[in-house]
Amino acid sequence: MIDFLSKWQTLIGAALGPFLLGLGAWFKVVISKKEERKEHLRRIEISITRSLDDTYKTRQKLQAFVSRLRALVTRIRATAGKRNFSLETTNYPTIRDVYRDVEVPNFKIKSYYLHNKILWADAGIKETNETVAGLRNDFADLLRKNELHIALMRQNQNPDSARQREDYAYNLEGFANAVDEFIDKFIKQGIEIMTQVKIYNNHLRKRSGKWFLWKCEGTNFKYFHNKAKQNEFSRNLISLERLDKIIEKEVKSAIQSAEDRAARLLH
Repeated sequence: MIDFLSKWQTLIGAALGPFLLGLGAWFKVVISKKEERKEHLRRIEISITRSLDDTYKTRQKLQAFVSRLRALVTRIRATAGKRNFSLETTNYPTIRDVYRDVEVPNFKIKSYYLHNKILWADAGIKETNETVAGLRNDFADLLRKNELHIALMRQNQNPDSARQREDYAYNLEGFANAVDEFIDKFIKQGIEIMTQVKIYNNHLRKRSGKWFLWKCEGTNFKYFHNKAKQNEFSRNLISLERLDKIIEKEVKSAIQSAEDRAARLLH
């Protein structure tokens, strides 16, 4: 009997050892992934905060630039005289690129909403930086063309300086309108998307983050009765719009607070 029990103990020990080893390795992987996701959410918070701050600063500098352009247009149109050509200009602002962490879109965060919004925000930041750089080049081209226009006109015996001034003012005004449109449409939309990322990510970082994620995106009786329905729904824009509405009030409040802070800094 003792030999029998001894053999069973040996057999159980031989089987239990690898099982416990495998279980320990599994727990280690689970904990590692949990910590990795926690770190990813932390980096998203840092990245999106920096990107938002840079975006507001970019908008502020572009708005100031537009104001100077419109004032310049007014002065040019107020100028009189047959030989008064206009070479007046204003400096295009020095604007650094909006911060962009290129690794963030590759983070595995178990949220189709946050992942998609991050992809949109990342693409928007990239396009913003390219557009701002493009505007700088376009403005430099506008100034060079005006100088060439004046040089060609001065070769005539009776140069029409009034026409030059009006053409120059018209081009400057058109440029100001284009920058305004970029601010009002593209940058405004970018701020909204980045704020959505920030708000949603903050919810996921809280102690109740898993509950919030399950409530919004998980399989439950309120939205999805099974995983297949959830996966089907998560692959279209309607799902994003539904989640937009869940955090809509928080997003609007955050944007308004940021706008108020930006306004105070101007005064």
